[in-house]
Amino acid sequence: MTTGAATARGGEAVRRTQVAIMGAGSIGCHLGGWLASNAEVTLIGRAPIIDAIEAQGLTVSDLDGHRRTVAPTSLTLATEASAVVDADYVLMTTKSNGTARATRQIAPYLDPDSVVVSFQNGLRAASIIDEALGSAFPSRASRPLALSGMVPFNVVRTGDTHWAQTVSGRMKVKDHPRIDPFIRAAHGAGLQIGVEPDMRAVLFGKLLLNLNNAVNALTGQPLAIQLRDRDCRTVLAACQDEALVLARRLGVSPARMTPLPPALVPSLLRSPNPVFTTLSRASLKVSPQARSSMADDLSAGRSTEIDEMQGAIVALGRTHGTSTPVSSRIVDLVREAEEAGADRRRWTGAQLRDAVGL
Repeated sequence: MTTGAATARGGEAVRRTQVAIMGAGSIGCHLGGWLASNAEVTLIGRAPIIDAIEAQGLTVSDLDGHRRTVAPTSLTLATEASAVVDADYVLMTTKSNGTARATRQIAPYLDPDSVVVSFQNGLRAASIIDEALGSAFPSRASRPLALSGMVPFNVVRTGDTHWAQTVSGRMKVKDHPRIDPFIRAAHGAGLQIGVEPDMRAVLFGKLLLNLNNAVNALTGQPLAIQLRDRDCRTVLAACQDEALVLARRLGVSPARMTPLPPALVPSLLRSPNPVFTTLSRASLKVSPQARSSMADDLSAGRSTEIDEMQGAIVALGRTHGTSTPVSSRIVDLVREAEEAGADRRRWTGAQLRDAVGL
C-alpha cells in the first residue's frame, strides 16, 4: 500500500498521506477542504456536488473567520467507490443509515492495512463498518482497521461549493498507533483532532447533543432561534434524561462535550432564557446559519438518522427494560414528518412540548 504521493520540498521527497472521503456531503467536503493542504485528498460523492467542485473548486470556513479555497486540480474527485483504491485512510461521512452499504462498496478496493474512520452520527457506525468488512476480509488479522471518530459541530453549505462550520467543538478519534500519521497530517493542515482511548464515552456524549437534531428539525427553525426557546430546550432535556438513565445502566460515563458535566446539562436547558444565554455563551458558538443535518434531510425529502438518535435511546430502553416515552414520541413525529414531505408540520416549542406530554 502506498503511503502518499511524493512531492519535492527543499530537494527532499515528502510523502503525503492519502485520504479518501466516502460520502462527500457537508461534513466530508468540510474535512476534505482543510486536509487538502497537507494530504492527497479524494472526495467521493454525488454527481451534483462533485461536478460543482470540479467547476468551481472547494471553499471551507470556520467560526474564527479562517477560510480556505482549494483548486479542483488539487483534489481527486469521483462518484464511484473504487476511487478509495490505495488510500491510507478512508473517512466515512455518509449518513449513518447508509454505513453498511457504503462499506460493502469500498471493501473490494481497500488494502488490508487501510484504516476506515467513521465520522458519523450514532453509537454503532464503527461496529457496522467492521462487520461489513468481515465479508470481504474474513481474517481479522488481515482486515482493514475500523475506528470511531466524532465531529461535534454542524457544517452548512452556504454556496454551491462553500461549506461553513457553524457550531463550535473539537473533533475526536479513537487512539490507536495506526491513526498517528492521519493526526499529524490533519494538524499540519490546521484541522485540530484529538485522540481518545474511550470513544464509547465520547460517542455517548455526542449523542446527548445530537438529540437536539430532531427537535430542531421538527421546528424548522435555525439552531440559534430554536435554542432560545425554553420549551424546545425542555423537550431536549427530557430526551437527555432518558439517555442518561440508560448510560448509567450500561456503565457508560458520557464524555463532557461542554464545560458542564453531562448530568447537569438538562438542568441548564430547563433554566430561564437569561440564565441559559449567560451560562452557554462562553461554551457554545452558534452561527445564525446553523441548522441540524436532520432539518436538511427533511427539507430535501431524504430519510433521516432518527434511528441512531432518539431511536437508539428507544432501542436501548427496550433492551434494558427502561421507559423512554419522550424519545419514542419524537421518533413518531419525525417519521410523520418524513412521510408528509414538504407539507410537514413545523412545531412551535410549546406545541412540541405538549405533543410529547411534558
